[in-house]
Amino acid sequence: MANGKPRQYLELPVEVAPVGPASEAVLTALRRGVERMLHCDPAARQGLAEGVHGMRTSTRRLRSALRTFGKLIKAEWSLPLERELKWLAQVLGAVRDLDVLRERLLRASGDAPEALAPLFRTLAVEHERASGRLKEVLKGERYRALIELLEQAVIVAPLCQNAGEMRRSELPSLAGEAWKSLKKRGRALRPNDPDKDFHEVRKRAKRARYAAEDVADVLGKKRSKEARRFAEIATKVQDILGEHQDAVTAAQEISRIVALHRDDIPLKLAAHRLFKRQIRQADQSRERFFKAWRKLDRKKFRRWLTA
Repeated sequence: MANGKPRQYLELPVEVAPVGPASEAVLTALRRGVERMLHCDPAARQGLAEGVHGMRTSTRRLRSALRTFGKLIKAEWSLPLERELKWLAQVLGAVRDLDVLRERLLRASGDAPEALAPLFRTLAVEHERASGRLKEVLKGERYRALIELLEQAVIVAPLCQNAGEMRRSELPSLAGEAWKSLKKRGRALRPNDPDKDFHEVRKRAKRARYAAEDVADVLGKKRSKEARRFAEIATKVQDILGEHQDAVTAAQEISRIVALHRDDIPLKLAAHRLFKRQIRQADQSRERFFKAWRKLDRKKFRRWLTA
């Protein structure tokens, strides 16, 4: 990082031949992750919602790549990096989650925006506080050190010896670990299970999707197509459970903020209607999940993992 500004790299080609060592695929995934993060940096520094969202997604994808290719990357480098990426994602998430929450509740407020004004004022204050914290972080030494660590990875590969010995065609076995983790929790999920269990499946679906996307480019034409199809269906599962989590979070936040204004009767009445709407939407998402899950769990969408 020069003069506090992230260095820009040339965009790598999308297509990567399915021959050669797995190390090249790992470096491609890492470099693309750095590219995405640096691309979002200017907008995130300005506090723009798309920049914050993009950088948060970039940190998640980088963490997913570190886990997917964990056996091929030196732990003394990857573990501290994953910890720092998690820290940054939490700071970004404090802003992004409030962006999503405010947009959701504004859409759902219907004909009661005036009665709900105290709720939105509270969210605005919290958003301003979280945004201020993010701006401080993006100007700070800890963030600068994180970017420099990522830049070094592009230049000096922190890979284990076996990364040069494994062939790219063997990489689906690494992505298969993410599927096994998802399969265990997804198959065990029941309609009346706690919200946190649905959220856990969502996180694992996201990781399985990212893992499939990370290896898809380096596979043969047929397996690449199958991996991308798997990722598409996993994305649908992720999105449904994302809607569930957003509704659950919204209901929780409504209750929390109303408790701060116990004597505001108009707010309580309007918020109660808003709360019930969120619970209803969460229940609908649960129902949709099981249909999407049954499709993802079909053997034909997992052949690329073992072929």
